[in-house]
Amino acid sequence: MPDLVGLPALEAGELIGELDLGSAWGRPVQVRCELRPGVIARQHPRPGTELSRTTTIRVRTTALDLEVFRGPCEPAEGDLGPLRGPDADLARDFYRFAAEPAATALFADEVWVGLEDGLASTTLDRSALTDLAAWKVGRMYAERVGPFSPLDIVAASGGYFGLHRGASPGCGVGGLGRPPELAGLRTITLTSPSDTTMSCMDWWGVTLVLDAGDRIRGVVLRLGSP
Repeated sequence: MPDLVGLPALEAGELIGELDLGSAWGRPVQVRCELRPGVIARQHPRPGTELSRTTTIRVRTTALDLEVFRGPCEPAEGDLGPLRGPDADLARDFYRFAAEPAATALFADEVWVGLEDGLASTTLDRSALTDLAAWKVGRMYAERVGPFSPLDIVAASGGYFGLHRGASPGCGVGGLGRPPELAGLRTITLTSPSDTTMSCMDWWGVTLVLDAGDRIRGVVLRLGSP
């Protein structure tokens, strides 16, 4: 039996697949900043155990419980790219805000928040930006029951995310919906890390729509679905 603990979920899944054995993925183990979300926390059998054809490999990954702890965490290896430089700094600051909403200097005076294709949206002024409940939009989306919050999705990453120029392609249900006044503005997208994304249901993207001063004018949430 290989040692899976600490491996990103996708890598661990590939190793289990090579063994051609059954597997069971239990509910995640709740962590804080001591472990990265989406890696293997526990396994059975233990590493080094001799396996038989009837063995079922049982694993549990890590996750943040946002009701208990939101962060922010500051992992040195958290920025997974590929986009770097000032945009990476902006994305990192947005993650910190998502974990612990406080100063609002990142944002324009009004911020449009919505689901892709404009399925549901709201507009927040500065007085509402630090209210976590104000960021929740939609009731039914991507075969899930809402409401949905881009802040919750980004905070749950623990500071590990991909960062891409534009509206990164992924497993989103539809296109990048936004109102006409945001059309043509520059965008960058935070996404779920590729090495912990095992299926479309694990994929997410949060696109930041930036004004001419690189302040956040819009935030679009995209979730993968089967």
